Amino acid sequence: MLVLIAAALLVAVVLVARLVYVLRDIHQGKSLVLSQHKTVKTLVVLGSGGHTVEMLKMVAALDPLKYSPRIYVVADTDEISHKKLLEVEKDFKGEGNFVVEVIPRTREVGQSWITSAFTTLRALISSLLVLVQHRPVLILSNGPGTCVPLCGGAVILRVLGMFPSRVVFVESLCRVRSLSLSGQLLYPLSDHFLVQWPQLTESHPRARCLGRLV
Repeated sequence: MLVLIAAALLVAVVLVARLVYVLRDIHQGKSLVLSQHKTVKTLVVLGSGGHTVEMLKMVAALDPLKYSPRIYVVADTDEISHKKLLEVEKDFKGEGNFVVEVIPRTREVGQSWITSAFTTLRALISSLLVLVQHRPVLILSNGPGTCVPLCGGAVILRVLGMFPSRVVFVESLCRVRSLSLSGQLLYPLSDHFLVQWPQLTESHPRARCLGRLV
């Protein structure tokens, strides 16, 4: 019994040490230099509605050959985002390649917080499976809830030493004075946190403002 307790404590200490190491790297900006890669396997999280519109505008500005293959992740009840991403890929005219993965929503509108715990866990498991299958170099996200298990899962896998996906979170254009809930959750976990209004950098020093991106 004592051996099991000692082993559990050792594992816990190692995991905490790894978490501290990973978070230090994130906060010190020790990020992957993408220019060193001929192609960058990119996972794009489409969060539905206006978030999808903003994200696809940013994706459309990327070099489709450089940021390839592209793995789009949509929620299982979000048919509109699926259709819109196909329009963007049509404009790329076959340059690079892409796949679409579907994960459960973390929470539906009006869903109770108690049942949300179970759906969030299910979404996290699905997200981990997608990440392990594709092993993306770069993860692009702008919220809302769909992105949290994916970006959080990427940090978990990084702590476990599996592969270092880099998370870039872009706050929505409509967030002028405060961060979204997804932004607040992912601010400490993102390698790069971009906002579109300069006043947000005053209260969030790790954020970078590059002006309007959409």
